[in-house]
Amino acid sequence: MLFINIILPVFLMVFSGFILEKTGRLDFRTLTISSLYLFTPALVFSALMKNEIQLDLARDIALFMIVYTLVLLGISVACGRLCRMDRETRGALSLTTVMMNVGNFGLPLAYFAFGEAGLNASIMTFVIFSIPLGTLAIIIAQGAGVSLRTAITNTLKIPIFHAVVLAFSCQLLHVTVPVFLLRPAEILGQAAIPVMLVLLGMQLARTRLGAWPGFLSLSAALRLGIAPLVAWGVTLLLGIDDLTRKVVILQTSTPSAVLPLLYSLRFDTRPDLVAGAIMVSTLLSALSLTVILYLQG
Repeated sequence: MLFINIILPVFLMVFSGFILEKTGRLDFRTLTISSLYLFTPALVFSALMKNEIQLDLARDIALFMIVYTLVLLGISVACGRLCRMDRETRGALSLTTVMMNVGNFGLPLAYFAFGEAGLNASIMTFVIFSIPLGTLAIIIAQGAGVSLRTAITNTLKIPIFHAVVLAFSCQLLHVTVPVFLLRPAEILGQAAIPVMLVLLGMQLARTRLGAWPGFLSLSAALRLGIAPLVAWGVTLLLGIDDLTRKVVILQTSTPSAVLPLLYSLRFDTRPDLVAGAIMVSTLLSALSLTVILYLQG
C-alpha cells in the first residue's frame, strides 16, 4: 500500500510528462522557466508565510546538508579513485551521487508521505539543498576552473532564495502580507508540484541510456543504497527530531538530480554517464523509496 498510495502517484505524474514529451514535443524551456521563476518561488513563499519560520529547523537542516554533502562527496571521490576513473568520470560519479532530486521529485514525495505536517521541513530541505546544487555541482562539473565567487553569484540568481529572504523578512518584521497578494501566491504555488514532476518526465524522455553497467551500478548503489544510510547516521548525530528526520531522510534518498546534467553538458563532464545514471536511479528508486517508507513506519 505504501507503493500504491505514495510512490505510484509520483511516478504516474512523471510518466505523464514522459508521454507528453514523446507525443506532443512541448516547450521544455518555457515550462522550466515558469517553474523556476514563478510556481516554485510562489510555493516556497506561501508555505513559509502560512507557518512560523523556525530558525532551529533551518539551522538543523543546514548542518545536516553540510555534513551529509561532505560525507557523500568523500565517498564518491574515494570510490572513483579506487576504480581508477579519470577526472571527468569521477566528476560524473560525484554529480550523480552527491546531488539528489530534492526538488521536483523529493518535494512532491515528501508531501504525499507526510502532508501539511511535514511541509515546513520539506520546503526548508528543498531550499537549503539548492545551495550545493547551485554551487558545488557547478564546481564539480567545471573542475578546478571555476571561482567560488562565480558559483555563489549563480546561486544568488536562483529565485527561491529571493522568496525565502522575503518570507523571513516579513516574519521577522511582523509584516502581514495582504490577502490579495498571499492568495495568488498560494494558488500559483499549487502548480509547482505537478509541473516539477511533468518536467522530470519530459527530461527522462530526452535521456538516452548508454552501455556502462559498472558505472551505472556503482552510481545507483551510492545514491539509493549508501546515501540513505548516511542521511540516517547524520540525523542521529545531530539529534534531529522524529518528523524532520523522516522528511530529510526520504527527501535526500531520491534519485540523481536532473540539474547537474545541464552542467555536465555545458562543461563536457561525461553527460552520457550522467544522463544514464539519472535514468537508472529514477527507475530503481521506486523500490528503494518504498523500502525507506516502510522502515520509517
